[in-house]
Amino acid sequence: MFGHQEQVTVRELMTRNPDAAGAGASVADVHDWLVENGYTAAPLRRDDPPYLYVTRDDLAAVREDAPDDRVYEHADRIDLSNLLSPDLGFEDLLVELEAEPFYFVGWHGRVAGIVTRSDLNKPAAHAFLYTRIGELEMRLRDLVDAAANWQGTLSMLQREGAGEDTEYDAVLEEFESYADADLQLREIDYTTFWQLQQAAVESEAVVDCLGYDDGDALGDALTDVRDLRNQVAHYGNVVHHMGTELLDSGRNVHELEETYAAVAGMLDALSEWADDAGVDTTRRAHAALEE
Repeated sequence: MFGHQEQVTVRELMTRNPDAAGAGASVADVHDWLVENGYTAAPLRRDDPPYLYVTRDDLAAVREDAPDDRVYEHADRIDLSNLLSPDLGFEDLLVELEAEPFYFVGWHGRVAGIVTRSDLNKPAAHAFLYTRIGELEMRLRDLVDAAANWQGTLSMLQREGAGEDTEYDAVLEEFESYADADLQLREIDYTTFWQLQQAAVESEAVVDCLGYDDGDALGDALTDVRDLRNQVAHYGNVVHHMGTELLDSGRNVHELEETYAAVAGMLDALSEWADDAGVDTTRRAHAALEE
């Protein structure tokens, strides 16, 4: 995959050395402490195994009937089912967090961190996603430029609020503004993501290369990628609610996992195409402005 050196792991996203609750504290006190701090779960303070943890939801279920119970009586063991390696990559972390809302992170026989769905909104995750989607955008331009009549497609789309100008005219306008600069690239490099998407879905060769059944399916996937791109570009949350149920309030972890899987799949397809076509992906091609 392109940019394989770019990766973010659990180590960069987890909360290190999470606060622990006293094992002998009451259910009511620990539940209120979790709520006050916005914690999903917390380990219990113990020097020796078995190491235990409690969750806010579990304590809420017993708080009314047993508020004065010692909290360790309602704790669960930290074991391999809820432990992750600090070196687990982003894609695998998404799969794990789709299954469970949090995990502890441990090494050398101790709990060193906790990672939850809310950690997917941290700056390290934004930076990683921005890099991956940016790579997709650049390499998709290579494919569309080589395999699609993108100029013709954009010439058929009227530019909103610009009279008779088309979307291709907008690209040319931007391209020509760099005519006297060493920074001028190819015409295709001045397309917006939306313009690039319109050209891609109209090309059977592009659709086939990326592994989609038709242009509508590719268009749906690219729309999701474009929405995610806009979120990370403006530091908005990439996960809007922590559940996995489908709501109208925004993206959940399941939808993020699906969108990232689409990004990864398209990057793999583009990598294979570039290798087969002998495309140089280490540089950006310059283009001279025709007289």
